[in-house]
Amino acid sequence: MADDAISPLNLEYAFTVTMYFNERIDFKGPRGGKGYVPPERGEISGPLLNGRVVPYSGADYAIFKEVSEGIKVNTHYMLQSDDGVWIYINNRGYLHRSPDPENPGQSRLYFRFTPFFEAPFGKYEWMSKTLFVGTGERLSNPDRSVFTYYAVR
Repeated sequence: MADDAISPLNLEYAFTVTMYFNERIDFKGPRGGKGYVPPERGEISGPLLNGRVVPYSGADYAIFKEVSEGIKVNTHYMLQSDDGVWIYINNRGYLHRSPDPENPGQSRLYFRFTPFFEAPFGKYEWMSKTLFVGTGERLSNPDRSVFTYYAVR
């Protein structure tokens, strides 16, 4: 590779968030169906961040207009690191359905999104200056979503 060539992108595993939900609120309006799902609690674990999801600090906002890309989601939450720092997160992306090979006739629900973090100056400031991508899966019994975040390097 030439000295002036751009380096290829690499993904570095950052952390996983397991978020638990107590209620799902769906409603229909003049522009289609929408959903509101606030987090009851959650844990964060990984090499770059550990902590918790602040209960009822935001929600998943979904637009239930089936499109080829999936169901559009826009989430807002507050995270808190193990050392007490509050971090805002906004995920934007899609919830997809695919056949579940382990349960014929059932669908597997998974996410693809781009998160945006806003952290205060200091130890976690790097999160506000880093591009991330994320994946996730919606699970039941108990009702939860597991999100995995990767820093683009």
